[in-house]
Amino acid sequence: MYWKTFTSLLCILSLSTGCGDTKEEIEKELDPNVWTYADTHFHLSNYVGQGGSLRDVLDNYMGTTVGRSTVMAIPLAQKWDYFEHYLNDQTPPTYYIGPKASLYYYSFIDSMIAHEYNKLSSVAKKRFDPMITAFDPMDLYAVQHIKRVLLTNPGVFTGIGEFTVHKEVVSDKTLGDPVAKMAGSATPPDGDDTVTLYSPSLTKILDFTAEAGLVTVLHNDIYNAEVTYDGTVVSKAQTDTTYVQGLKSLCMLSPNAKVIWAHTGLGRFVNPSADHVKRVSSVLDACPNWSVDISWDLVQAYILEPNAGEPPTSEWVAFMNKYQDRILYGTDNVFYRRTTIDSGTGKPVLGRRQNLEEYSAVGNKYQALWDQLDPAVTRKIQRGNYEALYDAAREKVRAWEAAHANDDIWALEP
Repeated sequence: MYWKTFTSLLCILSLSTGCGDTKEEIEKELDPNVWTYADTHFHLSNYVGQGGSLRDVLDNYMGTTVGRSTVMAIPLAQKWDYFEHYLNDQTPPTYYIGPKASLYYYSFIDSMIAHEYNKLSSVAKKRFDPMITAFDPMDLYAVQHIKRVLLTNPGVFTGIGEFTVHKEVVSDKTLGDPVAKMAGSATPPDGDDTVTLYSPSLTKILDFTAEAGLVTVLHNDIYNAEVTYDGTVVSKAQTDTTYVQGLKSLCMLSPNAKVIWAHTGLGRFVNPSADHVKRVSSVLDACPNWSVDISWDLVQAYILEPNAGEPPTSEWVAFMNKYQDRILYGTDNVFYRRTTIDSGTGKPVLGRRQNLEEYSAVGNKYQALWDQLDPAVTRKIQRGNYEALYDAAREKVRAWEAAHANDDIWALEP
């Protein structure tokens, strides 16, 4: 016993990377009564794979305030075309708004997330729920990718997403032919883009997530907005036409999938209509296994500082009381900030990791919302609903991995 204590002290003093199990023994579990938030929407990387260490996130950002967090990579990479001369070649593009070049799925990012997660101790791992993201949701082979990631990284992933179907700018820039061109006379109702909610690939993906127990985080704007590659708005969100029916159709075809609809369908150029809360409610009523998250500082502003013609905060509060078991807190933090251009000098300001103030901003500003909710409701939204959803998913996914441990990843059925 004395020798074990002595070697443990040596590991602490030397900060040795070879202490392994000893480090796990001295690392304490986070007191479940101390922490406040579980972040259901956290991006470790940006649109060119820049990110950071999960150990850094845990020690210097989450601390004892954020007890649990998803780990999402952004799957879409911004292509850097040499002939475009983006910003006169002052800096490479790191964000999807600005460059003309397309976006593409960068599949290696899932391996990068698994690699980062596996460097953590067993105690630290309990704080994170990594998500598989790097698949094209319009590809009927997408399920093969998800299965291969699970089978080659057992014990790592808890869900899939955030992945995108309809999203301003992004859908237009994602490689692929327009649905109308491919579908011919059987064009689906939303088939005016390179993506559609009516694709059988989505049903196949959600059927598998239900089978394996994976949580799904889906981004799909509730309204269409026409925006050019550089962020110029051609037409604002067309609130008279929505993707609500497509979402309902998707959940009816895969009723057992556990889906979190990100941002209640809102976006940078998609602001809420006067009846937005009613439309979101209709989706939740039709889809009993679906939830929504209230991540993103832009969504926070829509809730707390509504403009004329948008739902008042009181309506959001009533919505949260009614659906208190199906709403999850999230930040939509992108840990590595994008490169920006200084408005005064016109010079690029290079991207960097978030600072603590930026990381904590959404949680701090939402205090004005928590003050209007019963503490029991607040706790569910802040962390309770996350724990219920992701704890169940962990158990089911680990069971699926164990049952399929001998599957041949080179010969998976299509």
